[in-house]
Amino acid sequence: MDNSKLIITLKTMNDEELRLFKRFVNSKHFNQHKHVAQLFELIRPQLRYKNFGLSKLEAFNQLFVQIPYNDKKIRDVMSYLYKVLEKFLAYRDLHDKEISELISLSRSYRQRHLWKQFDSTIKRSKNVLKNSAVKDMNFHYSHYQLEQEQFYALTDNKRPTRTNLQQVIDSLDISYFANRLRQTCFMLSHSNVYKAEYDLGMINDIIKEVKRKQLFRTPAVGIYYYVFLALTETDNQQHFKQLKKELITNGHLFGKEEMRDIYLLVINSRVRHLKQDRRDLMQETLELYKTGIEKGYLISGGEISRFTYENTITVALGLEQYDWTRQFIEQYESLLDPVYRKETYHKNLAKLNYSEKKYGQALQLLQTTALSDDVYISLDTKIIMAKIYYELDDVDALDSLTGSFQVFIRRKKALGYQRLHYQNFINCLKKLTTLNQYNKEAKQALSDEFKALNPLPEKYWFLQQLKVM
Repeated sequence: MDNSKLIITLKTMNDEELRLFKRFVNSKHFNQHKHVAQLFELIRPQLRYKNFGLSKLEAFNQLFVQIPYNDKKIRDVMSYLYKVLEKFLAYRDLHDKEISELISLSRSYRQRHLWKQFDSTIKRSKNVLKNSAVKDMNFHYSHYQLEQEQFYALTDNKRPTRTNLQQVIDSLDISYFANRLRQTCFMLSHSNVYKAEYDLGMINDIIKEVKRKQLFRTPAVGIYYYVFLALTETDNQQHFKQLKKELITNGHLFGKEEMRDIYLLVINSRVRHLKQDRRDLMQETLELYKTGIEKGYLISGGEISRFTYENTITVALGLEQYDWTRQFIEQYESLLDPVYRKETYHKNLAKLNYSEKKYGQALQLLQTTALSDDVYISLDTKIIMAKIYYELDDVDALDSLTGSFQVFIRRKKALGYQRLHYQNFINCLKKLTTLNQYNKEAKQALSDEFKALNPLPEKYWFLQQLKVM
């Protein structure tokens, strides 16, 4: 029972939601099976425990006294309860959005030709939108729906000489362009990371129309317009400056979940520069991470993504902010996913110790992550260890690690296109170790090769090693 969809879903609900669901499941309007409500009463006390302690057999024996166990019967009751739960979640989502209820209500009044009630509901709806703190694309779509309802009302049984069609189209344009730009930015961001190919369709025409109508002045459109430009015209820093201005000026007009997406999109536009050795942009990237984390945008469900945790640390170490990094590592460790917490913490503490040239402490920590079941933790561990062995001039250890590294990436079929990243690292490491450091022409040629090679993890490190030879 513990691994059923029913229990997994119920475990995500807080005390208030469970209290409201109890009333919901006991309402004859939503549930007419008494055993369904009784099953929920048996389940509810168990939800507070990490190890769910109620089996199907135990539940059956309490629901159906003196009846032989029937697995299908208990599964049917669980299925009915899950269907009621799904109705509750959908109902809650609609009920929590007052404007959605009012739009549905206005539509109902219009279809019944109850014009007094319709006008009153439209007025209430407009007041809700006027007083809304959030002015995102959903806000503008709701505005479009209201304008559309008013247009339908005007044309019912009439032939009006004046309509609100312009307002209908204007509000539709804003909601559409905001959403279209948002989805396009997701596509570009995903393509940058995973090398996926997407057909962006008529995005160039959309950009022209946004410029022509100056829709970028509307925050819901403007913020994604500048994200798009930052992702596509990466060398134009003016786009990024305007984007930061939009975040500061209009960030409060978006919900927390959407702000998380926006921050990740903006950071992605910066990370590409960091991979291209744009060290001058590290500070502003770190500030984005700091702000996103401090305001809670990059923390979801009380957890910080291990990738956000690690990327923040990587940028801070690049800026040699060692004291701040140590404090950050300790402060946010408890917010990491428990599945990856220990290994992620040890690996990043090792990175800090390596950066401070405390090689012995770093290697000791890396022993705990070298055999990780997570392929990327294992790969990152090998890269840090390779850098340490190289800097310690431990030729035997480096040679042994390089050999095992090569075998590892050959065997891991799931790496896909990322295999090239690690293969390039190994190849460049071999070239670095066999280079005649007194041959200036060879050093320059290898430096040029490193600069031109993409993708190359730790490109800045390779170039630094050539400089200090």
